[in-house]
Amino acid sequence: MKAKQLPCPSIILILIASAIVFSTAAHSAESELLLSLFQSIDERLEYMDDVALFKAQNGIPIEDIEREKIVISDAKDLAASHGLDPDSIERFFIVQINAAKAIQYRYRAELLTRETPKLLIDLQSDIRPALDRLGSDIVTLFATLLQSRFSIDEESRERFMATLLSPLLADVEREALFDAMLEVRLKS
Repeated sequence: MKAKQLPCPSIILILIASAIVFSTAAHSAESELLLSLFQSIDERLEYMDDVALFKAQNGIPIEDIEREKIVISDAKDLAASHGLDPDSIERFFIVQINAAKAIQYRYRAELLTRETPKLLIDLQSDIRPALDRLGSDIVTLFATLLQSRFSIDEESRERFMATLLSPLLADVEREALFDAMLEVRLKS
C-alpha cells in the first residue's frame, strides 16, 4: 500500500494567499458599497438647502405630506422588487425625510437673518429628479449589500457619522438615520 502524498508546502501557501486575497477583495468591495450608500444618503440630504430656498422663495411650506407619501410608497415598491422588507425601508425613509425637514427648517431660520441667495434651479424639474434617483440608489445599495450577506453593523457607525457632512444635520438625526439603517433587512 502506497503512502498518501501530501501537497507541496508551496501549493498550500498559494492556496492560503489566494483565499486571503479573495477575502480581502470581497471585503473591500463591500466596504466600497457601504461607503457608496453613506455618500448617497449624504448627497440626498445636501439638496435640502436648495429645497428650503426654493420653498422659501415660492411661499411653499416645508412639510408636504402628499409628497412624503409618494416618496415612501415608491421606496417600498422598489424595496419589494429588490427583495427587501418594505416596512424596514419605510422606517428608514421616514427617518430620512424627518432629517431632511429638520435641515430645511434650520436653513429657513438662517434665511431670516441674512440675504436670501438667488436660486437658479427648480424644485420640480431639477431637484426632485435628483432626489428620486438618489432614493432609488439608496434602496438598490441596501439590497446589494444585504443580498451579498454583508451586514451593516455598529462598527460602521463612526464612518457613517463622518460621511454626513451637512452642518445643519444634528448628531441626534445622524444617530437616528444609522439606527434606522440597522433595521433594514431582506424580505423573510
